[in-house]
Amino acid sequence: MSKLPDALPEAVACPDKPPLHLKGGYLCVAAPMDFTEACFSAPAVRALKNARPQGTLAIVCTEEQVPLWQLMPQVDQVISYPVKASSRQIAKLLSESDTVFESSIVWEAGEAAKALARAGILQRFGYPAKGLGKFLTDPVEIVLTPAPIEHRVRHYLNFIQKLGVKAYKKENFSPGALKPPPEKLRIAIAPASSMGESYEWSLERFAELVEVMNERYGDVDWVILGDGSSTLSQARCSELQNQLGESVKDYSAEWGMRELLAALPHCSALLACDSETAHLAAHVGLPAAVIFGPNEPDWKRPLGKQSRVIREHVACSPCFESKCPLDMRCQEQVSVEMVTSELEKALAVRYGS
Repeated sequence: MSKLPDALPEAVACPDKPPLHLKGGYLCVAAPMDFTEACFSAPAVRALKNARPQGTLAIVCTEEQVPLWQLMPQVDQVISYPVKASSRQIAKLLSESDTVFESSIVWEAGEAAKALARAGILQRFGYPAKGLGKFLTDPVEIVLTPAPIEHRVRHYLNFIQKLGVKAYKKENFSPGALKPPPEKLRIAIAPASSMGESYEWSLERFAELVEVMNERYGDVDWVILGDGSSTLSQARCSELQNQLGESVKDYSAEWGMRELLAALPHCSALLACDSETAHLAAHVGLPAAVIFGPNEPDWKRPLGKQSRVIREHVACSPCFESKCPLDMRCQEQVSVEMVTSELEKALAVRYGS
């Protein structure tokens, strides 16, 4: 990758108060810390590169997110830092990279936002949120009017549209071609959610669904995946394996982000609770049946038509509570029949039937 000269020519230098559009060809984007939000920001990143194909686009992210961004051909460079790195440490990593960045985008306050300013990047865009505004050269303000709930992906797309980028184009939402499906059905199950127990469908119903699918399709290869590395997630996955038997493989304790992203494209479909794992499946384009409880699908459903949401909209939802104060009715009213039907539709998408 070529470097810019030590002294930038005036033709590409940024003025003190540039217009509200990106200058220069070397851009870095500080990724959201949350994995789900990182997935929601991916279409905006694609749009940035599609609008500036000759430019260099880098992602600045935590070390855990590196595999997520390396999957995207639109990303030219990934600069990673430890989760607890200081702004000084992140700025040092930026200065040691092969590229002198002219412009940057930051979505949220934090050490990465401070680092972009500390590194002396001339043009720094971001929402003027609390704790972030003072690190920006160009705050991007979007006036919101009363309207129905909008998906979080619009938070990122509306932002870059203000920079003159055509955000709402089909190619910006495409994760790319998925690997051919396996000949033998291989269905991944993600029964845990890092957002809390109220986001989780009962293990007994997962087991019942597996029995139904085995009766219909014969010998199905089932694999259990965790949601993050928490001991609670692993314990729930282990309990499901105990119910299903040793023939079902549990990889929740073995696989991290890199292994998950490598394995999901080789599956037939994913059956999941509302979880990070469901969003990772969407990131690689794998069809999935995703069970929603206290969350709002119109706001935070996994991206893509191949992600099928199952939800029983009870009177108290969405409550967003990690622990239900009532009787888990939003989960209890989602039947095995409902989920089986949507899982079969996801499989039909995968196999083109």
